Amino acid sequence: MNSNDKKTLKNFADSSRQLGPFMTWGWQFALTLGFLSWFGHWLDEKYETKVLFVLTGVFLGLFGGFYNLYRIVSNLPKPGHTKTEKDKL
Repeated sequence: MNSNDKKTLKNFADSSRQLGPFMTWGWQFALTLGFLSWFGHWLDEKYETKVLFVLTGVFLGLFGGFYNLYRIVSNLPKPGHTKTEKDKL
C-alpha cells in the first residue's frame, strides 16, 4: 500500500468517525417517535380518549429528537478548535 492509499484510507476513517453521531441520530429519532406514538395510542385506548395521548407522544418525541440533535451538534468541535478536558466539562 503506497502513501497515497494510506492517506485516502485515513481521510475516510476520519470522516466516518465525524459522521458517526449523525448516522445513529436518525434511528434514535424514529424509534423514540414511534414508541411514544404507540404508547400514546395504547393510553388512548385504555382511557377511551380520541387522540390526546397520541398527540402528546408525538410532540414529546419530536421535542426529544430535536433536543438530542441539538445536543449532538453543540458538542461537535468547532473548525480549527480542538476540545480540551476543560471544554468537555
